[in-house]
Parts: sequence; structure tokens; C-alpha cells
Amino acid sequence: MKTMTGTEEKEPRPHARVQEGSAHGTRGLTFDALRVRAQQLSLREQLEHQHSLLARLNAASGWLIQAVEQGQVFETIGEIIGNLVGSEEVAIFQHRTTDQVFFPVWSVGVKEEILRQFALGEGLMGRAAHKGASQFRDRRPAAPLQDYEKNLTACVVLKLDKEVIGVVAIFRLLPQKAGLEWEDCEVLKFLETYGAAAVQLQSLQKSSMQP
Repeated sequence: MKTMTGTEEKEPRPHARVQEGSAHGTRGLTFDALRVRAQQLSLREQLEHQHSLLARLNAASGWLIQAVEQGQVFETIGEIIGNLVGSEEVAIFQHRTTDQVFFPVWSVGVKEEILRQFALGEGLMGRAAHKGASQFRDRRPAAPLQDYEKNLTACVVLKLDKEVIGVVAIFRLLPQKAGLEWEDCEVLKFLETYGAAAVQLQSLQKSSMQP
């Protein structure tokens, strides 16, 4: 029989080691489970955002097709922005190639003094047209503006290939919106191309009907 002295260290009991190891295993599994759960939630959120965006784009494309048939493309672009983006202050300008200016063709909720023609490079709208790229006020808060652009939120270029045929000016958003979100910008990106195609198709249809 082995004699225990006061200075000798007692060996841990086997069941104590098992319990300790079991506790570490539980903590490890809990951490892994939380990590997997976080990944699942992130992926689900991405899928929900994509589903919501696709529903918006599907609605917008259907409205544009119907608008071309009815000759109401400008009105429908305004409705898309009002219903899917969240602004009831919109103006649409078309490019006139003879003197290289953009003139107002349709608006809603915008004062008359704001509806003035502008040249390439003039103000935020003119710079957007000159660059062929939509401009967003919150991304360039220090950019110089014309007096009539002080409430501007974004200006979306309507372009076919590289030709800018118009500009959509979006002024103040609805009170419940703090700013443009990712899905809003995707809808506006859709309008850059497909809104432009609808505008051009409507113009061609009107020209073909003239004697």
C-alpha cells in the first residue's frame, strides 16, 4: 500500500477529468452552433433582399411594357420612383441634340422655377449627363449645386449604350425615408437602361405616327 504524504499531489479522479472534458466540448459545440446559426441568418437575409429586389424589378418591367403600349412612359417612370423608391418629387429631362441642352418633359411635385433646361456639365444634373453616370447627393455632399438643385437626392441618367438621352431628377424623399437604400439604387440602375429604352421606343412610335 502506498503511503500518502502531505506534500504529494493527489491524482485527479477519472470522473472529474471526464466532466471537465465534457464541459469544454459543450462550450465548443455551442460556439460552432452559434457561428453556423449566424451564417444561416446572414444567407437568409441576403436571399430575402434578393427576392424583394426581384419582385420590385418584375413589377417595374411590367409597368414599363404597359406604359409603352399606352404612351405613358414618363408618367410610369414617376410612378416607379414614387412606389418603389419613395419620392413624389420627380422631374424628367430629355436631351435635345440641336443645341445640346436638356429640357423638362414631365414632372410631379416639383415647382415651376426648378423646371429649367440645363447644359452638359451644368450643376449636378449636367455633370451626370456629361459623365454618363448617375449621381447621388449623399455620396458627394460637398459637390457644388445650382440653386434649383438644393433639394436634389439623385439624378439618374437615361442612356442607350453610351448615349445619354435624358436625366431623371429625384428631389426630396418621402418623410419616412432617411435615405436611398441598396434596393432603391438597384431600381434606379434598372431605369438607367430600361427606362431609357422605353423612352426611346415611345419617341419612335410618336414619330412614326406623324404624317
